[in-house]
Amino acid sequence: MKFRSFIRPLAIAAGLVLVLGLALLGRLTLNTPLYLIERGGQTQPLALQFVPKQATVVASVLVRPDRLASLWDYLAAPRLRQETHRDQELIEQALLANTGLSYSRDIQPWLGEEVTAALVTPDIDQDATNGTTPGYLVALPCNDSTAAQAALELYWQNRAIAGDALTFEDFSGSRLIYARRGAQQFSGDDTAQLATTLVANRYVLAANHPDVLRQALTAAQSSDLNLQSDRRYKTALKELPQSRVGLLALNLPALNHWLHPELGETVSFAQLGATDDEVGWGLMSWRLTRQGLVGHTALLAAQGHRLHPQRATAGWEAIAPYLPDSLGVTAVGSDLAFLSRRLKPLLALVGPSSSGFTPLTQPIDRALGSGAADLLQSGIDRAYGVGLATSGTNSPDWVVVAPQSLALSEALERLNDLAREQGLGTGSLDLRGTPAIAWTRLTLPKTRGLQPLQVVAEVAGLHAKVDQYEVLAASPTTLDAVIHPSVEPRQHPTWWPQVAQLPGPSTGYVHLDWSQVQAGLVAQLPQWRLWGAAAQPALKHLRQITLVSGDRSDAIQTGSILVQLSNQ
Repeated sequence: MKFRSFIRPLAIAAGLVLVLGLALLGRLTLNTPLYLIERGGQTQPLALQFVPKQATVVASVLVRPDRLASLWDYLAAPRLRQETHRDQELIEQALLANTGLSYSRDIQPWLGEEVTAALVTPDIDQDATNGTTPGYLVALPCNDSTAAQAALELYWQNRAIAGDALTFEDFSGSRLIYARRGAQQFSGDDTAQLATTLVANRYVLAANHPDVLRQALTAAQSSDLNLQSDRRYKTALKELPQSRVGLLALNLPALNHWLHPELGETVSFAQLGATDDEVGWGLMSWRLTRQGLVGHTALLAAQGHRLHPQRATAGWEAIAPYLPDSLGVTAVGSDLAFLSRRLKPLLALVGPSSSGFTPLTQPIDRALGSGAADLLQSGIDRAYGVGLATSGTNSPDWVVVAPQSLALSEALERLNDLAREQGLGTGSLDLRGTPAIAWTRLTLPKTRGLQPLQVVAEVAGLHAKVDQYEVLAASPTTLDAVIHPSVEPRQHPTWWPQVAQLPGPSTGYVHLDWSQVQAGLVAQLPQWRLWGAAAQPALKHLRQITLVSGDRSDAIQTGSILVQLSNQ
């Protein structure tokens, strides 16, 4: 037998085995929730046609929620699956509270591969004298309109049995159903007056007031009014990867006003920082990983404004190994002044008074004198590394690391002068073999009885040279952690390998240890307490968040967000 005749059947057999194997692998992937990690869900939310383009926040989950729950359960450690089921039940109970509905019984049988929810308006009637009632909209596509209609009829029958007087209204070709509550309809209760409609047997719309449904149906009839046809949405979407399980759209000035109504109707980011570097609208695309979520962001310049273009530069990554892992907030990059502008939208949402370079401004100014943070920023003209630790201390522990330069040396001299003007003393210190400078404040603690008086020197800050870097820190412990790392040679922080896997260049990273920062952030966002019960079962699995800066043109800035979860 010739060799060619012998090998041909083997090649055919091998090919068949390969094809069957790939088919089997694909079938196994389809039969497990892991396909959500590989391919994502629906590409775009179709229900955006019902969302007015001026909506404050719009979130779309592009896969049926029970499929996400199945993936979370599939990846969870076996010993934690019972707890995972309880968390899912708590989330469902919070989201469907006071409706009498069950997701698995009343919604899942007819629900398509999308859930879109929007904060359409911060106040439905735009009248602050009677309180504020935000307008919420939920849009659900139907795979089985008969089952959807049956679920709605059952819900409203139960409401009628409970004594509610139902109102039926025909509007734009759809039948609205709601329970009228007369003069109390704008009572400030965010979920007081549920209204629903089934649109063309394809979508179930639910809102907390019939006015919100009327806005949704009006928006769907005009491409000039809805978000699906909006230029900002289309522009931002082109910058984002196609594989996703969710989209989040943010109208940043409107969101800021909702979170901080005390600033008035005319608030804008121009009042909070540089007027020529203002973003106005953003879109985030989210995909799943085995470790959590990866979000890709596209933020657009506000109308009439331009952004400062910036491209990634090399060399700044070498500073990361000098930042201790114990820090709750860490930022590393190539331009400290740019970090302020980049974080301005986020900091403005947390607190409009937040300014300067990162949340470090206040603790540095408090320690070394007003204007100390600005002096440092003026001297750091190249790479930087900054960090903040908040857990377990009344005053935050901070650290700043930057390459030695003439500009920074001059800034440190001015910082010394400022410290002396504040009454601080300057002294030399040997920190386990490394010379350092300490700024101290002398105090006389209260004593009891005849105890002798003692003068105590409180450390306000320290400064040392480490390799080619200038290092400033709030405490000897933090400075020592920078000078004498726990392992040699120095290594990048534990979170670094995750961001290193992202493709493309970056201009910097901001990393948050959620266990340290959550209490302060949640306390400053009281408007989100409505969702606290629903969010808590999920937030308890949150471990770390890392913001990654991408390229920036004069019209759009891109970036990524890594969210590490744990169910192991």
